[in-house]
Amino acid sequence: MSSSMPARPVLLAAPVLALAGLLAACSGEISVGGPDGISQERLETEVAGNVSGADKDQVEVDCGGELEAEPDATQDCVITYTADGSRTGVRLTVTDVQGDEVEFDQLLFIAAEDVADAVERFYTEQGIVVDTATCAGELLGEQGETTTCEVTSSSDGDATIEVTTTTVDGLTVNFDLDVAS
Repeated sequence: MSSSMPARPVLLAAPVLALAGLLAACSGEISVGGPDGISQERLETEVAGNVSGADKDQVEVDCGGELEAEPDATQDCVITYTADGSRTGVRLTVTDVQGDEVEFDQLLFIAAEDVADAVERFYTEQGIVVDTATCAGELLGEQGETTTCEVTSSSDGDATIEVTTTTVDGLTVNFDLDVAS
């Protein structure tokens, strides 16, 4: 561990969606008009429609495919703020299907590569030369959730960074960075 790396937690407001909007609900419901899943296009429209706030028109939603109409089915979507390219993921999980009505929960997350980018930017802004930053996994948008990142620096040494979600405000996931080793 480099002595240049901060040894105590440092609050870092994740720059992964500076959108002043909110994801209007932690759960949702959509009528699919039959036993099939929710199409990718319809899902993207639904997620975009759940974003509110002054900048909601500057949001693009890209889902990985359709959401099957069966309990526990999941689909990830990426919400991109077009003003700066920042991204937040939302994982939709079907909780109930009644006829053509599909109910689902929404959970925000930050993809591992976006967490790594934020960690690298933070330490670079502190004057630390970062050669690489890689994270073990995504960071869920729930208080107390964690992931670890490995930061390598040819001039400042290597460190393992623990990233912990502190708060979620709309589409912004805030987190602390703590040098673990």
